[in-house]
Amino acid sequence: MKAPLFTLLLSGAAAAANPPAVRVNQLGFAPAASKVAVVPAGAAKQFAVIDTASGKAVLRGALGKPSLWEPSGETVRIADFSALRAPGTYRLEVAGLAPSAGFAIQPAPYRSLNAAALKAYYFNRSGTALDARHAGIYARGAGHPDDKVLVHATAASIGRPAGTVIAAPKGWYDAGDYNKYMPSSGIATFTLLAALEHFPRYFQDQEVGIPESGNGIPDILDEALWNLAWMLAMQDPADGGVYHKLTNLTFDAMVMPAEAMAAPRYVTAKSTSAALNFAATMAVASRVMTPYEHKLPGLSARMLAAAEAAWRWARANPSATFKNPDGVLTGEYGDQQLDDEWAWAAAELFISTRQDDYYRAFKPAQGVTSLLEWDKLDALAWMSLAHHRASLPAIADRALIAKRSGEHADNLARAWKASGYRVAMRAPDFVWGSGAVALNQSMLLLQAYRIKPKDDYLQAAQSGLDYVLGRNPLGYSFVTGFGQRTPLHPHHRPSVGDQVAAPIPGFLAGGPNPMQQDKAECPPYPSKLPALAYLDHVCSYASNEVAINWNAPLVYVTAALDELSRQDGNGMDQQHPSLAALARQEQALQFDSFTSATALDIGMQLVKMARAAGKSVAIDITRNGNQLFYHGMEGTTRDHADWIRRKSNLVNRTGHSSFFVHTQVRSNGGDHDNIPTMDTRDFAAHGGSFPLSVRGAGHVGTITVSGLPGPEDHQLVVDALKAYLKGDPTL
Repeated sequence: MKAPLFTLLLSGAAAAANPPAVRVNQLGFAPAASKVAVVPAGAAKQFAVIDTASGKAVLRGALGKPSLWEPSGETVRIADFSALRAPGTYRLEVAGLAPSAGFAIQPAPYRSLNAAALKAYYFNRSGTALDARHAGIYARGAGHPDDKVLVHATAASIGRPAGTVIAAPKGWYDAGDYNKYMPSSGIATFTLLAALEHFPRYFQDQEVGIPESGNGIPDILDEALWNLAWMLAMQDPADGGVYHKLTNLTFDAMVMPAEAMAAPRYVTAKSTSAALNFAATMAVASRVMTPYEHKLPGLSARMLAAAEAAWRWARANPSATFKNPDGVLTGEYGDQQLDDEWAWAAAELFISTRQDDYYRAFKPAQGVTSLLEWDKLDALAWMSLAHHRASLPAIADRALIAKRSGEHADNLARAWKASGYRVAMRAPDFVWGSGAVALNQSMLLLQAYRIKPKDDYLQAAQSGLDYVLGRNPLGYSFVTGFGQRTPLHPHHRPSVGDQVAAPIPGFLAGGPNPMQQDKAECPPYPSKLPALAYLDHVCSYASNEVAINWNAPLVYVTAALDELSRQDGNGMDQQHPSLAALARQEQALQFDSFTSATALDIGMQLVKMARAAGKSVAIDITRNGNQLFYHGMEGTTRDHADWIRRKSNLVNRTGHSSFFVHTQVRSNGGDHDNIPTMDTRDFAAHGGSFPLSVRGAGHVGTITVSGLPGPEDHQLVVDALKAYLKGDPTL
């Protein structure tokens, strides 16, 4: 049973007053990751990393120069122990200070955290009971079926006058409360879908123990589908408009969901922001759903149609901004500036439909805002365009797309490098949900890294997660249940109302917030400084609430860092292998002879592998200018054939795989989309075309795949050749 609130307040205040002296990521690191701790500036100038199994120092180093970090008012030093790569468990020691929390070095160090952060959505499901088989000690009764919801007077229409009863079941509770809001819901769902779209291999095997586990659909998509079903129900079929939220008139008490269903629930007015948010999310969902058409027939097409209907409604109602009506006191999510929503929706619809008009509506000349939050979404547009830029129609300015992603990442990397805490967070970033700001910064840095693998991007992204997991002035890992010092009293009704002492694990608490909107209801914060304004109290919705749109970047970033740290047999990152590793592939994957029958076998092998992975690609095998095999899978277009032509031209010009040339140019600091003497209309330095070589005859043609990000196109060809030739599995 939980302790009385007064006791919780006292214990939280005591914990905040005694942060650990040595602040470090309390979970750990991949072997090749950058590894940094922060210590107070003092007399000590050295640090040691201790193997906890033997008690012996395995690494010693010099602390960095003292540096002031203004958000916390501290002067600190950096301990950089990135050179330590051996798997094990460790702690960091500095003379005169208590040792750090323990941490591990191991492959995929965030797999368990990722599973818990994803499963947090299951624990926030509306409209269903959580049984003990899947929820364990956090099992609970069903709450808010939302099968009989009233149309609020502000949402009334001719077909649905005020008081009309509609059904909008499923969905996730937004945060610590039991209402459901379209703006936060859309960005949370999008981020989960983006994580799957960007790192499909990671999530194919990530089962987290939800009722749908084992159904042939990745758990992350199953969980997103629970919320997408609610979102679809929030669209008025008569006109395509989308209700802004489904809500009580006031917040429920701090009780379990099943005890909070007496008050009527309403859908409130439609809004332009809700329609655009919905359109963007459904456009993404439609393309992510395509490989699962055989399991959910027609759903992808339904989602795309719903997205376009919402877009049309928004175009007809461009100024329908939302304000809470009189008598409605729950979260407003009011947004009066909608340029970013227009950009995001237009970009996602362009990617999914390939219609040029959406790209024009995107207005590509505009820049990127400095923050990514629920009401600043244009960075998502650039992120999605960057991921898909290799296969976009000709109207898309690929160089500009890469430039925009790089500009934002460069700004974040500069802030990271200048920071005393070695994080990109600056004083203005400490807002409501500051922990999610740190992770959103990491998400954008990781996307930029996937386009242009600069070490600064990856290290700055790692630092954002390090900050959330303990390398911060308070020494908290802000994720419940993960780390030595974690929030015990989040502002989250199920975690307060149940009879379990520990909060549900895997939720990201909001984090320091100097605006302290709850200060009238809470005891004094320990500080007004941006990075210290935090209370581990149930009263503190301003600093200790959880939210679905905050957990989403935690899912994305942990998966990305785990996946990008996967190593091949040479110890190189599989998405960005070394030139030596790529050259070894070309040398090993050669044929003794190559006939038309060989081309058919290889082509069908590629089709089989793509289908098994739920991918849609175009495949071409050409020998001595004679096309021996071509197949365009469902969903491919003539754009893919053009990419095949341009990538294979590059291979025929250079004799190397298109990914080798891509990697070579970028390792020399060049732009792979602007190679001197190579017209981009005829040559494309993107992965996916591999030299067809016959021993004794040399380079005689190409084997080319298009439809995935370049590294994945390349890897699909290599995997197929390894399987056919029974080659070295470490290639």
